[in-house]
Amino acid sequence: MISSTEERHFQRNESLSCQDNDDLAEASADDPLKGGIPARYLDERGGIDLERVRLDQREARRQVIRAMIRRIKELCRRC
Repeated sequence: MISSTEERHFQRNESLSCQDNDDLAEASADDPLKGGIPARYLDERGGIDLERVRLDQREARRQVIRAMIRRIKELCRRC
């Protein structure tokens, strides 16, 4: 059972908030993407290595398709 105080917090979505405002204060106007891009995608000059991003996206698509095929095979075996 939820108390009335907890219910009010839940209704205002405060209980679901997990972002700390201090993280936002640390990012300066000069570096708006600080912490937003994983290090594996940064190139030597501080830019984004688009080729690495494309390769990872392609691999993620392959994994999704493999998982879908496995699931379809499992469902077909049950029939």
